[in-house]
Amino acid sequence: MDEVVKKVAALGLPGVILVITMAATGLTGAAAITAALAFLGGPAGMLGGIAVLGLTGLITDSLAKLGLEDFLTAVYCERRQSEPHGKLLNEIDSLSLFDGDIKERLKATVTDGCGCATVVNSQVTDVTQEAIAILDSVPGIQKAHHRDFKSSNPIMRLRDGTAIRTWKNPVGVDHVFLADRNDRMVYGGYVGWIYSEGLKAAIARIRRDFT
Repeated sequence: MDEVVKKVAALGLPGVILVITMAATGLTGAAAITAALAFLGGPAGMLGGIAVLGLTGLITDSLAKLGLEDFLTAVYCERRQSEPHGKLLNEIDSLSLFDGDIKERLKATVTDGCGCATVVNSQVTDVTQEAIAILDSVPGIQKAHHRDFKSSNPIMRLRDGTAIRTWKNPVGVDHVFLADRNDRMVYGGYVGWIYSEGLKAAIARIRRDFT
């Protein structure tokens, strides 16, 4: 997975357009490259060599496993490490995406690293790290998607300024998020119904020990 993400990221905007074209049309191989070039209006050299590298096949597999949004999130996580954020934000604004909310979430990926597993947040204090450790020890805890962060509401603030936010989705699954002083997500998790009491107990412990 990392290999295809890095290859697409290295292509920049043409690579992103190729991924979106493949997701929207179902085209692969030379047909996908031709369609992407038509959208870009650029020379063949912009995407030259992709068919030889077999990248379209790798993209197809990744889209099947991740879906378009998660794949693009991974690509922008990679690109934000080496490209100007302002340039990437303008690029995202120019993308043709069916769901306008995806643009906002991709922008959050660029500016705050939302959804990036490799993001290092130097603002995370020992208090927050201990709170995260408590949440990670809850039976059944799974990583929450960063797109759900905005649906959550703050319920308390730790003594280091970190906010604890919670959200119950439409089917009753409990989510918990941690946000730094600038309201940027630093942690997200959720549990199935059978583990809800364990999550509530962990949140109560965090309230007792760190507020």
